[in-house]
Formats: sequence, structure tokens, C-alpha cells
Amino acid sequence: MERLGDDELICIFDKIDNHEDRKSFYQVSKNWLKVACIRLRELDISFPGILDDILPASPYIVKFTCLKPLSNTYLNLLAHSCPKLQYLNLEQDLDPEKEDCEAGHGVEHDDEVDLTERLLVRDVRFDSIVRSCKNLTYLDLGGCLSVTDESLKSLGASKSITKLILTGCMITDLGLEYLANGDLKNCLESLHLDECDRVSDVGFSHLKQMVILYHLVLSNCGVLNTDSGTLAISQIPNINTLHLLSSTNVTDISLSNIASTCKKLKFIYLLGCEAITGEGLRCFAHHPTLHCIKLYSCDNISWEDVELVVSTCPSLTIVGLSRRLKTPMPETGREAFNFGDKWCWIDWD
Repeated sequence: MERLGDDELICIFDKIDNHEDRKSFYQVSKNWLKVACIRLRELDISFPGILDDILPASPYIVKFTCLKPLSNTYLNLLAHSCPKLQYLNLEQDLDPEKEDCEAGHGVEHDDEVDLTERLLVRDVRFDSIVRSCKNLTYLDLGGCLSVTDESLKSLGASKSITKLILTGCMITDLGLEYLANGDLKNCLESLHLDECDRVSDVGFSHLKQMVILYHLVLSNCGVLNTDSGTLAISQIPNINTLHLLSSTNVTDISLSNIASTCKKLKFIYLLGCEAITGEGLRCFAHHPTLHCIKLYSCDNISWEDVELVVSTCPSLTIVGLSRRLKTPMPETGREAFNFGDKWCWIDWD
């Protein structure tokens, strides 16, 4: 009896609908595994040792995840075998002992890279990843404590990144200056700087050069932020979503700056900004685009302040409030309230 060829195996595989049966199919032999991989679009793997067999047979993979350290050899194999790759998730630490472990060299087709909590990332390795991912649009470096200002220098030259997450990174004002002075300012749409407590108002002042930026997260950024910092932030021309959670130095003056300057603002999150009072909230009265404002743990606000803002903002339909709101206040069991000719959803903390 003649051996089955690839065409026959593909026909057989295409007729198998059950997922477990398909797994049994490609466990039979390497040839059968090769056939199964032709249809593969996503790969989540914990044993890099079998990539020599899988990757060359998987030209249509678009999403790749590996939670074990990958050597440069495997990353090169991934780049050459999977030209349609769009999402690359390599969350675990690279092996610092191996000389061939400069992550990212040769990976030229990726759209997204997630390096969350990869604590051993070094500047040189980070630069290699950025240089190799020619179509990189999404980069998550959250928790990478070794990402520094020098790391951001190469990012500033990017012409493709649209979302950048730097949560908890050890960056300073100089790093934000690098980002804002390069080509990145013309493509970056979303920036997460939460828990970057080494950045001051001087660093935030550079962000107004980012003309495409519309989503900014500055929560838990320490005590360096003052009204001058929020004034600089409010001058970002297209900002429409702003997170300032637990920013203790955000005041009524800060809200006045934001409300009067950010005419495209739709969402603002002020949870835990305890210095805010009703005077600051009233600055948003008649705002043309505001859709949602969250004020949990902001206790120095009265129901009259809420009524004034909601009734005069044509797009405002969601308000988050503290249950310790100053009196007078309605029954907190209610969630939807009528304000003249409009309804607004009240979300109580």
C-alpha cells in the first residue's frame, strides 16, 4: 500500500470537525503534524523545542504566544516561516545566560508585541525588538523595570506605533522628551504612563507635541503633578480620553484648565482625586462633547453641582459618583435620573 501524500492528508484533515480528533490527527507523525499546521492561524506554545517542526509548516500564523524563553534562533525561524505574523506575545523573561538570546532580531512582520512584566529587558535588547518589527503598532512594556529613557530614544523614531504602554517603567522627563521630539508624535494615539512616578510636570509638557494622541493614562503618577502639568496636558490638541485616577494634586484649577481647553474631551476619569470640589466640576458646564465623567471618592461635590453640569452638557450621559456625596442627594438606589429633557445614568461607587 502506498504512503499517503500531503494532498490526501489535507483532504482527510479538512473533513475532521472535532477539535480533539484534530489533535489526535497531528499526534500520529511529523508528516501529519505538518499537514495540520498548514491551516494554523494562532499558536500558543509552552515547549519551544517542537517549533522546528511546526513553524516551517505554518505560513499563515497571525498570532504567536510563547511563555518560555525563545532563543534568537527560534525568533529568526518565526520571522522567516510566518510572514503574516501580526501579534507577538513573549511575556516571560529572556534567558540572560544565552548569547543568542537577543530577542527580536529578524522579526520583521509583527504588528503587536506584548512584553508585560518582562523584567530583564535591557536597553539593547529592547532596541533590537523595536528595530526589527517594521510594522509594529502595539507595544506593551508594562512592568519592565529596565526600560529607561534610553529605551525610549529608539521609540521616538517610530513611524508606526499607535499604542504604547509604559506602566510602572523607570522613565523620567527626558524619556518623554525623546518620545515627543521624534516621528512618534505623528502616529501615537494611546499612551499609558500610569505609575511612572519619576515623571514631573516638565515631562508632561512635552506631550502637547503629540498631535494624534487622543487617549492618555496618567493614574497614580505620584505627587509631582501640579496644575501646570494639567495645563500642559490640556493643550494636547486631540485628547478625548483622560485618566487621572488617584492623582492627589489634581485640583479645581486643574479641572478648569481641562474643561476650558480640551474641547474634544469625551471621557475623564478622576477616581480618588480628593482635592476636587463642586467648583471644579461646575467648570464642565456647557462642555460640548463630554460623555462620561467618573468622580468616585470625590466627596466634596453636591447634587446641585451634578445637576448643573448634566443639564447643560448635551452629550453627558454617564456620571460616576461617591455615595458620600454632599447633601442634598437623591436615593442612592436609583441609577437613571431625568434632568429636564435628558436622562443620565448615575453609577454609584
